[in-house]
Amino acid sequence: MIDGKEINADFQFLGNRVSSFSLETKIVDTKGKRVSPVFEYDYSITECGKTNDKYFGVVQLKINGRAKVGKANLFKIDLIMEGAFVGNQKALTIEQFEKMLEQNGIATLSHISRSFLLSVTSQSGINPPVRLPMINIIALNEKKKKEK
Repeated sequence: MIDGKEINADFQFLGNRVSSFSLETKIVDTKGKRVSPVFEYDYSITECGKTNDKYFGVVQLKINGRAKVGKANLFKIDLIMEGAFVGNQKALTIEQFEKMLEQNGIATLSHISRSFLLSVTSQSGINPPVRLPMINIIALNEKKKKEK
């Protein structure tokens, strides 16, 4: 076995929180009808800088979801998931750390958000519960940069 300390990544996840969450549901007869969910994504780096011997950054992943059955709204979801990360200053530049926040940080938060929404929507009576599709983080980063 290899000692975990020897292979720790230079980019580490500290923790996350649900910064904002809203779920609206309606009773709609879905039997035999097509449900059309649509999701939109955005992110922002709210903090990125140096602390004593590490880089520290906070990223917010924003997810808006809607589903319709015909013309009726089945659900509306607005979620902001926030994550904190640190990076090794000896191995990374601040630019590399920021890129890791945009890629690895968003990938981490997307998986946590997927799990959170699956749990919350199953407990809220949405059947089947909401399963976020996997997203292409690189494409999201590129589209975000084009918007700027």
